[in-house]
Amino acid sequence: MAGRKADPATQYRVFLQKVADKYVYASVQRPYSVDGSTRLKYKPFHLGTVNSDMVFTPNSDFRLLPVSERIKYTFPEGIDVSKVEAMNHMEYAHYQMEDNDAAQGSVAGQEAVTATDPKRSDTADGHDNSSLPAAIENQKKPDTPQDASLPCENILDQYNNRLYGSFWLLEEICRRKGVDEDLLKTFQGNIAIVNEIMSLAFFPYLSGKCFNRFAKWQNSHKTLLDYPLTSPSITRLSQSITDHHRMTFIKLRLKRQPEGAFLDCDSTSKSGWGRCLVDLCWGNNKDNPKLQNTVEAYVYSITTHEPVYYRSFPGNTADISTVRTILADLQALGIKDVVFIADRGYPSEENLAALVEASLPFLMCAKAGCNPIAPLLHEVKFDEDGVPVNMNYDGKRKLYYLQVEIPAYSGELADGTAVNMAGLAANLFLNVRRRAEELGALKRKIQEERQLLEAAASEGAIPKDIKKYNALFDYFKVVQKTDSQGKATGIEFSLCAKKVDKERSICGFFSSIMHKMNIDGAKALEIYKSRDEHEKNFDQLKNQMLQYVQRNSSEDGRNGRSFISFVGLIAVSEVRHAWKEKMQDRFESSVDMLDELESIRFSEYTNGSTHMSSFTAKQVEICDACNVTVPKECMPSTVRKAKERKENPKKRGPKPKPKTDTACE
Repeated sequence: MAGRKADPATQYRVFLQKVADKYVYASVQRPYSVDGSTRLKYKPFHLGTVNSDMVFTPNSDFRLLPVSERIKYTFPEGIDVSKVEAMNHMEYAHYQMEDNDAAQGSVAGQEAVTATDPKRSDTADGHDNSSLPAAIENQKKPDTPQDASLPCENILDQYNNRLYGSFWLLEEICRRKGVDEDLLKTFQGNIAIVNEIMSLAFFPYLSGKCFNRFAKWQNSHKTLLDYPLTSPSITRLSQSITDHHRMTFIKLRLKRQPEGAFLDCDSTSKSGWGRCLVDLCWGNNKDNPKLQNTVEAYVYSITTHEPVYYRSFPGNTADISTVRTILADLQALGIKDVVFIADRGYPSEENLAALVEASLPFLMCAKAGCNPIAPLLHEVKFDEDGVPVNMNYDGKRKLYYLQVEIPAYSGELADGTAVNMAGLAANLFLNVRRRAEELGALKRKIQEERQLLEAAASEGAIPKDIKKYNALFDYFKVVQKTDSQGKATGIEFSLCAKKVDKERSICGFFSSIMHKMNIDGAKALEIYKSRDEHEKNFDQLKNQMLQYVQRNSSEDGRNGRSFISFVGLIAVSEVRHAWKEKMQDRFESSVDMLDELESIRFSEYTNGSTHMSSFTAKQVEICDACNVTVPKECMPSTVRKAKERKENPKKRGPKPKPKTDTACE
């Protein structure tokens, strides 16, 4: 006799479950099979808690569900699900916004999905949202409508007086840069995930602690969340972030870059303790060569002062091997009209050919003693005093510079495809003082080696291994002297003239290669030196944001934590740039700037009203440096009046007399 057919709606009917006479959970029955059997069993799955007033509070598992899944659950009558409805309508507002963009010809959302995987469905989580608007419209809308451009904030049913100033500044910076909008598009309008990511992204920089202390930190600091985010919830959040989310978010950030933006590529090593991470390899860790580590590559926009791309590589990957992978990602994301900048660890014949093939403007530091730079050094002419006669002089940096066009030659890609290497130019820079020092050191080195070899030859020394003996001398070639019977009788040596000439030609020189850039050598050096900002960015990431080690043991968790750190680094980079440009004489570091804002508090009352404490004049200056507007109700009256006088200055002198009508007179 056949059993009764299972009702597919069973797993979406919510029931109340009391545990230990203390907690009331809203749960559903989830089907599962044992050992692949066709007969299903059911077990309870918690969606959240219900308090004494019958108000449902969703847990992290329910918040991470897409809105198309949330609307399927049917709650018992009498349960207040206003928090769920607020979340659903907030995300529905996002879908309406995307529909309007599509009607105007915007394809940002769909392109971001299909660029990385054309077989993927219309949403990042794989759910079909075609019937979503009608289903949400049938729900009861929340009593207090909220602005779709702001995160969903539910006031707790208790008095709160928490610190908010430093978190508020980073939050406002992300709003100004459109980070929250890009996150909403990346996660298909799931406001809960966006709030959790932004709250976690700022936490290490503001507290100096790891994620496991976040729930306790929330007791004294206001965030975008009205519920505690515990360690298990953080783990589930990080594991739900995929590489598709990473690529989608990066594409949206790259679209915000202006035409001709300078993008600097660099990498850093990060050690880890999760032995099951596949990218943990023995590499050149700057902190300890014996540590296993990964290589974290970042692309930083010198124009907008923020990171725009990141990717992880195995720890034994050299910089020169990462360029083609990064370039493939950027091309897939549709990057164009930007300038690629990198240090001398990245250029090679294959990498240069790949960049020329992609018609991408670039500026790379290159070793002066390697091709195609080395042959061009002979074009520099010196007078009898050793001063170059055909180079320009930069009095500010006390350097000579010369731009030389590199003759076209045939390059080759990794797959053997030939590339016409045309349009390349080399910038040669010469430090005369450094050249004199290096020439003197070279001369002394050659003299010392000559004296040692002359002493050994006069003593009739016979080396046991002539190859190892040659390795002791850099500029001489040593051979054994033999008699008529082939027996070794001593040594003889000769100067390696070609090697010495090459060493002399590069003394004091450094160089760069550029493509499709109409600038002179002085401007090229100025642009390249601005990448020092990226190096300081790494220092913030690894030290102030506590990302010097991989604190996870699973691939999914590592991807999610890297994504969260990347979001935080966007806001942190803006704070450091504002400190360097405008507030360096007032504060010792960018962290001190945020400490100055720490005392600003946000009060919440049980009647739903809120209050933010007033700013001081010094705090207003910090906000102005970061291009953030202080709320009018928080602005000190003296500062507000001073700003008004500055914007609308009064004219000095007596008031002009009213004009009289001479015709009437």
